[in-house]
Amino acid sequence: MNAAPRWSYVQARLQARHGERLSESDWRALEAAKSLDHFIERSRATALRRFTEHVNSGMSSHAIERVLRLAWRTYVAEVAEWVEADWRPATLWLAPLADLPAIDALLRGEVAAWFAEDQALSGFAGDDIAERIAALEKSPLASLLPGKGREPALALRWYAHWRALWPRDAPADGLDDLAEAVRTHFELLARAGPKETSAPYRRDLEHKLLRLFRRRSAAPVAVFAHLALTALDLERLRGNLVSRRLFANESAKEAA
Repeated sequence: MNAAPRWSYVQARLQARHGERLSESDWRALEAAKSLDHFIERSRATALRRFTEHVNSGMSSHAIERVLRLAWRTYVAEVAEWVEADWRPATLWLAPLADLPAIDALLRGEVAAWFAEDQALSGFAGDDIAERIAALEKSPLASLLPGKGREPALALRWYAHWRALWPRDAPADGLDDLAEAVRTHFELLARAGPKETSAPYRRDLEHKLLRLFRRRSAAPVAVFAHLALTALDLERLRGNLVSRRLFANESAKEAA
C-alpha cells in the first residue's frame, strides 16, 4: 500500500472520530447532571461511552482515574494501529502522557498506595527508591529518567524522546506548531494565579489544535492533533467524574 491511500484511510478514520466529539452545548447538557450516577448514564449516550463504560458510581476517585488512564492507553493503541508502521512508535509514545504525574512523584520518592493497583505503574511501586529506578531503567519508560545530557524536566524528556521516534527525514509539517501550542498552554497554566481557572487556556489550546487538524488533515500531525483533543476531552471528563465522586463523599459524611 503506498502512502497516499494509507493516509486517506487514516484521514477517514480520524474524521469519523472527530465528528463524534461533543460540542460545547453537548458538554453543557451532560454537565447538568448533578449526581455521579446520572452523569455516567448520560455520558454513555455519547461518544464518551468508550471511556466511561467501565466506570461506576461505587468507585473511589483513584479507581475512576485508573480506569480513565487505561482507557486513554487503549485508545492511543487503537489509533496507532491505523497509521503507517514508521509513525507507530511516535503515536504509541503518547500513551505514557497519562502517567507523567505519577512518574514524577515516583522520581521524587513518593509512592501512593494506589500505584500498585495500576497495571502500568505497579512494577515501579516498591518501597525502595533504588529498586523503583532500576525497574524504570529496564522498562519502555527508561527515557523518562533524568541523566547526563538529558532534559532537566520530565515533560521535556518525554518530548525529546517523542521527537527521536519520528521517522528519519520526516517533515515537521505542523508538528512543531502543535508542540509549541501545547508547550505554551502548560507554561500559561504554570504562571496562572490561584484564582484563575484553566478553562480559557483549555479553549485556546483546543482552537489551535482544531485549526491544525483541519488544515493538515492528510498529514501525520492530524493524528497527534486528534489525540491531543481527545486528551483535553478526557481531562474534562475526569474533572466531572472526580468532582461528583468527591462531592458525594462529602455529602455522605455530612449526612452521617
